[in-house]
Amino acid sequence: MKSTKIFILCAIGVPILYAELSFGNVEEIFVNSESNIRKVQIYYPTPTKKGINSETKFIIMNDGEELFSEEDSWNGMSWNIDDSFKELYDEGFNLNIIIIAIDSAKRHKGKIIDETRRYAEYFPKESIQYFQNGLKKYIYKSFIDTKKFNYPNFIVNEVIPSIETKFNVVLNKNNLGVMGASMGGLSSINLCLEYPELFGFVGSFSTHWVGIQISEYIVLPVKIETNTVEISGDKETTLAIRKYVKENIEEITDQKFYFDHGTLGLDSLYGVPQKEIDKIFNNNQIRFQTKVFPGHEHKSPFFGERFKSGLIYLLEK
Repeated sequence: MKSTKIFILCAIGVPILYAELSFGNVEEIFVNSESNIRKVQIYYPTPTKKGINSETKFIIMNDGEELFSEEDSWNGMSWNIDDSFKELYDEGFNLNIIIIAIDSAKRHKGKIIDETRRYAEYFPKESIQYFQNGLKKYIYKSFIDTKKFNYPNFIVNEVIPSIETKFNVVLNKNNLGVMGASMGGLSSINLCLEYPELFGFVGSFSTHWVGIQISEYIVLPVKIETNTVEISGDKETTLAIRKYVKENIEEITDQKFYFDHGTLGLDSLYGVPQKEIDKIFNNNQIRFQTKVFPGHEHKSPFFGERFKSGLIYLLEK
């Protein structure tokens, strides 16, 4: 457990909170989303907040509740990206970076776990058109492709303007990237494909290319509560997502992408679809890197172990 305590400053007058970080500082603000007020943690990895300049990189990160503190996470596991930044600082890496960590939709009601809401929000709605007509397409169109779960709209029209105002900057692909894991990684790719003028790089860890069967989706919250999550994936969803990427890859020009995955548990399902995505990126001469980490499972600590590797690749010139 980490020992250094720092203040989290709250932007709308709620009581001061504490977080245990090994490095850097966090400021907490709140941004209105379609259905609730969303917590956003702004992380400054340098020991002191340096002035923002033209070289500052802003990185939006999904699943913000899992990035810093085990206590804040739904399952007691965290990426601990502050540890990664401490290592980078000790190695002399340029930390002119600001992380914008956004809580997932499952944190809408505090500690209540609702993974189905997170899945609905992060799922790339544009891929639904590639489903075959039938019950699955109807369910996705009726319950997932809704205004309430339009995450890209929330990022582009609420989060980004709030950050631009706060720091008096203009965010675009020259200084803004997006990162996430699993469905959060898939959402990151979706954001860049739909708004290539805004995002210059994407980090997608253990990308959940394989979707979920409707029967598994319905009982997902119960399985998470009882720690019995087993997802076998859905071939039609995998195919639809791949078609979506293939049909829209021409929107990508000079952006960079980082992909990775482990080999155990849920991550064992990602090898084949990732290779198909790699082919699409290679055929279109997109800059990317894909890494495989034997022995890694689909868990936050493993994402955190790989975070530094992905960040270095994405920010290197």
